[in-house]
Amino acid sequence: MSDQWFVHSNDQEMGPYTGEQLVEYAQEGNITAETLVWAEGMPEWAPASQVEGLFPEAAAPVQGAASTSPETTDESSLNPQAVDNKYPFFPIKSASFGLWLWCLLGGFICFILAIVVFTMSAKGALDTQAAGTDQDVAAAAAVGSGKAVFGIVLMVLGAFAMTLSMIFFYLNIYRAWKCLQAGAPRTSPGKAVGMLFIPFFNLYWIFVAIAGLPKDWNRIVASYDDLKTAPRLSETVFLLMCIGTFVPPLGLAMMFPVMSQICKGVNFFAYRRNPNAPSALGGFKFP
Repeated sequence: MSDQWFVHSNDQEMGPYTGEQLVEYAQEGNITAETLVWAEGMPEWAPASQVEGLFPEAAAPVQGAASTSPETTDESSLNPQAVDNKYPFFPIKSASFGLWLWCLLGGFICFILAIVVFTMSAKGALDTQAAGTDQDVAAAAAVGSGKAVFGIVLMVLGAFAMTLSMIFFYLNIYRAWKCLQAGAPRTSPGKAVGMLFIPFFNLYWIFVAIAGLPKDWNRIVASYDDLKTAPRLSETVFLLMCIGTFVPPLGLAMMFPVMSQICKGVNFFAYRRNPNAPSALGGFKFP
């Protein structure tokens, strides 16, 4: 094996590394069979699987300074599902339960404060009109007008916060279904969310897009070796939330555990290590 090797990853060339370092990186999983490597004397970059002694099970070895051209990568390496029953890696944005929760609670708090302000303003105006002079009535009207403006501002802020919370809710539903796309789920992310906005039909679709999510989720994560530790979703909790469409207090109460479980599940996929990336993208850096 050559004494100086270079590794190509994420459009960057790293090295040189000794043959011993290359073997060590391969044993640690920092270099995979598909990682491109090169040493002086090789006509072009070649998969690490073709380096003799690096992956003992790999065929068609390339000597450190050989002039033979590399063979194409094994077909199984092009299909992530065909290797050790591993779930394909793809980027997923993380989900924040705290952000959704604060938007929802902030909206409720703003609405409650607005109602209190409007009530106090109306009560003050009535009391002043009943017992005050014309000057008192005029002054109370000015104060009441200011309180009304403040109440309107609170209502607008509450509506904005509630809208944000609903956007985050649907966005996380979309991300959860996107996590499952390589496992043949019952629907696509766009379809799952989009059809929830169709009047009347959404009363049926919610049982597909939300109550059906934990069924597909638990089935798929149980089918792949590297997803065995993924969080499971509660079918009962998701079903109760769907039933809560017809019983609003129940639906609101179930929304909290549903969003908590979805965020934990999405974040499991968001923070998965990329098995094909030996650099920082996969959580490792070469020295």
